[in-house]
Amino acid sequence: MSILLLGLKSIYVACICYAMVSDFRRLIISNWIIVALVAAFAVYAAVRMKPGSILAHVAVAAAMLLFFLTFFLAGWVAGGDVKLIAAIALWIGPENASRFVLLTALLGAILALALLLIKKYGHHVGGTLSGNWLCRRAVALAHGSQCPYGVAIGLAALLSSAELLK
Repeated sequence: MSILLLGLKSIYVACICYAMVSDFRRLIISNWIIVALVAAFAVYAAVRMKPGSILAHVAVAAAMLLFFLTFFLAGWVAGGDVKLIAAIALWIGPENASRFVLLTALLGAILALALLLIKKYGHHVGGTLSGNWLCRRAVALAHGSQCPYGVAIGLAALLSSAELLK
C-alpha cells in the first residue's frame, strides 16, 4: 500500500475517532471533520477508484443524507450526525452501506438504553459512577437527556469499514 493511501485511510480513522470523542465531550461534530473526510475521499477516489464506483459511493452518500435528514427534521438526531453519516457513507459505499446503517441503529439503541439506565438507576451506584471523567460525563448526558449519537455512528463506521482499511 502506498504512503498516500495509508495517509488517506489514517485521515479517515482519525476524523472518525475525533468526531466520536468530540460528540461525547461537547455534543458537537465540527464541520472541519466533515470537510476532511470528504476531501480525503476525493483524493482516495481519484487515485484508487473507477468512475462508476465513485458515482455509486456518491449515490449512497446522497441517499444516506436524505434518509437521515428525515431523522434530523423529526428531532431524533443532530445536524452534525447527519453530515457525519453522509461523509462516512462516501467511504463505506454500496458494499457496506446496509451493514453500516444496521450497526449504527444497533449501537445507537444500546447507547441510548445505557444512558436511560444510568438516568433511572445511576443513583444506586453513585460512588462507582463518579469515579472518573468518563462516567461523570455519561451521568451528565443521561440526566440532560442527551445522546451523543456520533459515538454510535463512529463505531459503526469503523466496524463496517474493516475491508477498506486493509
